[in-house]
Amino acid sequence: NCTRRLPTPNALPTKESQLSARRTMSAIKGTDVRTISVGGGINTRWSDIDKSRLYCIGSVMYSGLAVALHPLTVVKIRRQVAANGNPTTTTNTISQSSSSGLQSIRQYYRGLSVVLSLAVPARIIYVSVLECSRELIDHNARHLLMNPPSSLKPYGEELIGLLPLVAPLSGGIAGGLAAVSSQLAVVPMDVISQKLMVMDDSMYQQRGSAINVTKSIIANEGWQGLFKGFGLSLFTSLPAGTIWWATYAGCKDQLSIYGDPSNDRCLESTSVGSIPLGVRQGCIQILSAFNAAFVSAVLTQPLDTIKTRLQVGSSNSAGIPSNEGIVSIAKELASTSKLYHGLLPRIVHMGIWGSVLSSAYEYLKVVSRKDYNP
Repeated sequence: NCTRRLPTPNALPTKESQLSARRTMSAIKGTDVRTISVGGGINTRWSDIDKSRLYCIGSVMYSGLAVALHPLTVVKIRRQVAANGNPTTTTNTISQSSSSGLQSIRQYYRGLSVVLSLAVPARIIYVSVLECSRELIDHNARHLLMNPPSSLKPYGEELIGLLPLVAPLSGGIAGGLAAVSSQLAVVPMDVISQKLMVMDDSMYQQRGSAINVTKSIIANEGWQGLFKGFGLSLFTSLPAGTIWWATYAGCKDQLSIYGDPSNDRCLESTSVGSIPLGVRQGCIQILSAFNAAFVSAVLTQPLDTIKTRLQVGSSNSAGIPSNEGIVSIAKELASTSKLYHGLLPRIVHMGIWGSVLSSAYEYLKVVSRKDYNP
């Protein structure tokens, strides 16, 4: 019997399907729910992973992806802080400011050195908190639902029906906690790199280095200037991380039947069964990531735009950011319908980032196992 039955038109529950469901639940009770299913059926616990190998290889992979997607971040930031409410003003300066092709390309990578130097420790914090908390929440939630206290035992069947919600719930909470915990490194990175991104050519040539920008911030605003917008950044990263991981885990869980090798026999009679297993698993990964990116970006874009404007300010003609408050920024953006400027680059960035990084990360967890032999 298949662990999950494919939906069929007008299908009604039968005694056989009920017995199969009970057998499935019995199998779940006997499974260590802290294991994470990866690729071809290998289960990897967080405790089974060689952390030094994971972080070393992961840092290289993460840095490569950051380099590839950095231009999208530059475009998004420039659209969000565009002068005079015209989203094309600062975006177009990237291609119009210099006749040199190499110089034009370099403008897409302003602030990259700052991102690479601070994003790696931020990612280590993020991954550690994400995996530890997701494993803990998932294990305790499933244990509670399958072994309820005496006061909840009369509702045993209803509690079992909540098991499909455990994956998105644990993923969402863990994602939120991880996003919040990594902000200590992310906020200074954003403040410095974003100021470099929005400088015009003349200003950038004079003082367009991370060291000069950092010194300027500390001289004018003190050390707290490096953490400008920290509270709003927390308020933004928490829902963004929670929504992304909840949507991603939920989609992946619902589509997992099509990527489970044990269900190939069930899929033989369908059009999906003719698609190679690896292709199916890749499609599930990409579809889940882009769904998560779309939902998360649409729901949190206004907060992200306000945060960016607070940290960078709107550039005047001289390229000098003006200081604004949260309330004044929100009123301005709401009145001119600019809360969603930069939405498309952000969706594309989050979708590609999530699909590539999550796929690579799942494989990385396998090769980082303590017992892995290539």
